[in-house]
Amino acid sequence: MIKLISVDDRLLHGQIAFFWAEYLNLDKIIVINNEAANDEFTKVILGYAKPKGVHLSVIEMDNAPEMIASEEKAEGSTLIIVGNLFDANQLVHRFNEFKRINICGLRERPNCKVLNERTALSSEDISIMTKLIDEGIDITARPSPQDKEMVLTTKVLNNLL
Repeated sequence: MIKLISVDDRLLHGQIAFFWAEYLNLDKIIVINNEAANDEFTKVILGYAKPKGVHLSVIEMDNAPEMIASEEKAEGSTLIIVGNLFDANQLVHRFNEFKRINICGLRERPNCKVLNERTALSSEDISIMTKLIDEGIDITARPSPQDKEMVLTTKVLNNLL
C-alpha cells in the first residue's frame, strides 16, 4: 500500500531514511526520477541511504505505472519519492487515486520564494500546486514527522507571489 508521495529534490537522505521510514513503518521506497534511474553511481548512493530492511527501487517515470499498480495491491507500506513538483503532477494525473502530496524539501534556487527552512518554491512550482489544489489534491509541507504539518492553500501560495 502506498502511504505517501513525497517531493524532495535530494531524493533519499537521512531524514527520510530514519524519520519517515520509522513513522510510516516502511517496507519499500520507490524513487521515481529519470536521471537517478539512468545513473549507476546515483543508484548506489541512494542504496546506501536507504534504511536497513527497506527495499529500494529507483525507476524512470515511464516505468511508474507498472510499479505503482503492483504496489497498490501489495501488502506492506511504500513511500514514493519524486525530485520535483513537475514529476509529482505527472503522477497525480496518471493515477487518479493519489489525492495527497507532501513537500519534504526543495532547496533554494534562483528566483524562488522561501516557504519554510527546507522549502523554496519557484513560480512554476506555485502554479503547479495551485492547479493541483484546485483539482482537489491536498498538499502539505512537512519535512519530517516531528515537524508540524503545514497545509498549503491557494491563499498561502498566492502570498508568496
